[in-house]
Amino acid sequence: MQTYQGTIVEITGGSVTIDIDGRLGQLKLPLRMIINDKPLESGQIVRFVMSYPEIISEEGGVTK
Repeated sequence: MQTYQGTIVEITGGSVTIDIDGRLGQLKLPLRMIINDKPLESGQIVRFVMSYPEIISEEGGVTK
């Protein structure tokens, strides 16, 4: 797994948008997915872990 870092750029009533460092784009998440003990603010740095996308079905359909 890989650790990524980004900056909060927008907070709405139900979501937060994060600019991912390294020109990797943006990630928009529901607020309930953010682990925090203080109110969120634009400009805060966040860290998260993601793995690389992996093909789980050769046929492109729903896996069984």
